[in-house]
This record gives sequence, structure tokens and C-alpha cells, in this order.
Amino acid sequence: MSDQRNVQEIWLPVIGNALAFLCLEKYSEKNPDKADNVLKKVRFLKGLGVPEKDAAGAAGSTADSVRVLNARRGGKKRAARK
Repeated sequence: MSDQRNVQEIWLPVIGNALAFLCLEKYSEKNPDKADNVLKKVRFLKGLGVPEKDAAGAAGSTADSVRVLNARRGGKKRAARK
């Protein structure tokens, strides 16, 4: 029973995150303009179901930095709409 729990709690997320990272690399190769910055990469990974913290790490950043970039980007969009 503990082996099954070990697989589900530890290994399945590791395998999933590894596959998501490989998908990101392939996506970046085929669509360089759609994955040319950290936010686009994180958004792509989150779309695959990767948690934000792990997505930020795979994109070469941190979750806090991604939150700041999102807030900054969102603020510019709101200001432009007025």
C-alpha cells in the first residue's frame, strides 16, 4: 500500500512535470515567437496543468517573479484601455 502511495504522491508529479518541460522545449523550437519570454512559457505550462511554482522554475524564473511580471503587465493593459 505504501508503495502505491509513494508512486502517486512523488513519482507521478515528477514524471508529469518532466513531460511538460519537454513539451515546452519542443513548443519553443517550433513556435519561438509564442514562447519568447518567461510569462508565455509559464502560461503554456500552466495550460498543461503544471503548478505555477513548477512552471516558473522550468521557465527559468520564480513564482514570485512571475506574479510581479503578471501584475505589471496587467496594470499596463488596464491603463491602455482607459
